[in-house]
Amino acid sequence: MDPGETEVQALIRECQEELGVDVEVGARVGDDITMLDGAAILKVYVARLVNGAVPVPLEHSDIRWLAGDELDSVPWLPADAPIVVALQPLLPSTA
Repeated sequence: MDPGETEVQALIRECQEELGVDVEVGARVGDDITMLDGAAILKVYVARLVNGAVPVPLEHSDIRWLAGDELDSVPWLPADAPIVVALQPLLPSTA
């Protein structure tokens, strides 16, 4: 987060910078996850694209949508595992 920025403001800014989209931020998902030997904390929120936004990988090599039953098709980092479990029931499935 930038100085004086709330978590929600940081998420909105990061989505604009990294994906070129505007989002409406919803509820928190899961617990805080300590990363980088305590130097950072990962916090996840539900967010919805607004204004017909389509994500573009501006700072990433690839992006893709995953349904709840497709989450295990990605080699997640160990730190991401609790968030993936918490997200699964919030996402629609392909079936």
